[in-house]
Amino acid sequence: MIVVADSGSTSIDWRIIEDAFHVRKAVSMGVNPVYQSVEDMLQVFGEVLCGLSDKEGCLYFYGAGVVSDKAAEAVRTALGSVLPGFEISVDSDLMAAAIASLGSRDGIVAILGTGSNSGLYQEGRITGNIPAGGFILGDEGSGAWFGKRLLSDYIKGMLPEALSRALEEECGPLSYHAVVDRVYRGEMPSRYLASFSPFLKRHEDYEYVRGVLEAGFRTFMQRNVLRYGRPDLPLAAVGSVAAVYEGILRSVAAEFRIEVLNVEASAGDGLVRFYQNQNIL
Repeated sequence: MIVVADSGSTSIDWRIIEDAFHVRKAVSMGVNPVYQSVEDMLQVFGEVLCGLSDKEGCLYFYGAGVVSDKAAEAVRTALGSVLPGFEISVDSDLMAAAIASLGSRDGIVAILGTGSNSGLYQEGRITGNIPAGGFILGDEGSGAWFGKRLLSDYIKGMLPEALSRALEEECGPLSYHAVVDRVYRGEMPSRYLASFSPFLKRHEDYEYVRGVLEAGFRTFMQRNVLRYGRPDLPLAAVGSVAAVYEGILRSVAAEFRIEVLNVEASAGDGLVRFYQNQNIL
């Protein structure tokens, strides 16, 4: 049995491969070892994997926040507590996105979901990575970046009046103190900020919203993709934000003469194809 997990900070896309023809899917809350303890992650993993605790196999976990050996070991410890009979491999969500979207082709891979990241993928390896920076120092073009921009303009009275009213009606009271408390003292602040992305999608016809989305993707291209210095390579993007705003993403990429090879909401299907093609089932 093979279990493949593609984890972001908001959700995890699980694929349980029993043989070449039977693949079960599940979705759970996401994890991020940068912000969460082993105990927190163990609770999430247990809800999905408890039924496999007596089985043997391989688990390949790719996750946001797997940025160091320490973070990888924390994830491995939590998974091993739930699945003691499994061999467990832990790597970054960036590697998952590259395998799923580029396969054996060289290119630049981007993750645009709750957060954002990018990497130069050559000969099956990530050979370059502009640090993502997280929702405070980076994450350009992500749900968290868009949510931060929206809330910042809201609390400063810079939103169009009609959009400001819609935000209050659809998302409830948003006092300055409540927003600041959630961002600076709440749990998983990036997830909170990204939760406003659906609001932006619903109001995409506003000139203001279109401008924010374009600005986020332009900033992502300028501060990440272009800095690899490889205009000859295509860009492949994975993530909910990339998929939801694919048209705008492609339009902005074209401004910089960047070829967008493909856009996928999740790396899950591509990872399943990869492991099935390895003839290890």
